[in-house]
Amino acid sequence: MSNASFFDIARNRFRASLAEIDRNWGWYFALGVLLIILGAIASGMTVVTTLFSVMALGWVLVIAGAAMIGLSFLTGKWSGFLLSLAAGALSVTAGFTMLSSPLSGAVAVTIMVGAILVSSGIYRAVASIVMQFPYWGASLISGIVSFGLGAMLLSNWRTASLWFIGLYVGIDLIVHGFSWIFFSLRAHSLARELGVRESERHAA
Repeated sequence: MSNASFFDIARNRFRASLAEIDRNWGWYFALGVLLIILGAIASGMTVVTTLFSVMALGWVLVIAGAAMIGLSFLTGKWSGFLLSLAAGALSVTAGFTMLSSPLSGAVAVTIMVGAILVSSGIYRAVASIVMQFPYWGASLISGIVSFGLGAMLLSNWRTASLWFIGLYVGIDLIVHGFSWIFFSLRAHSLARELGVRESERHAA
């Protein structure tokens, strides 16, 4: 296959995919708007969102742990049977703990996230200073911000655990919503610039 034919195939596939996306760009745009609305609601009801998120995580842990326990018994002769069984039992226990006491689960998740932010912030800050790779200043600032946010969560975990997870979920939904909106608008604009829909329609 020549390079010209290869590029022709790749170009045709790209145009076909772009035409399909352009035909449904309005749905992608509507999905983005919906996610932004849900994110705004979640951010305005951080406590409720936090409790709901913890309970959802609890159910995920219970289901995943039960699946691991069942799988370990189905493959009981392999050497990792006890490890898989213990991991499944631990997951089920953690899930039921979150379901029975979502506030305690929120505290645990908040402390864990705070510890991760502190450790990753220290690592990035020290690594950027020692290695001084290109644009190491941005990595240093990012490490300092992560450390500060983690320290804030750890020092105020009693109150932060009530709103942090809910606020994070809300912001995440809003960011994803804007991403879908920008994606749909850019795909629609690119399709119009290339005349994809018209050419695909004439080809059909």
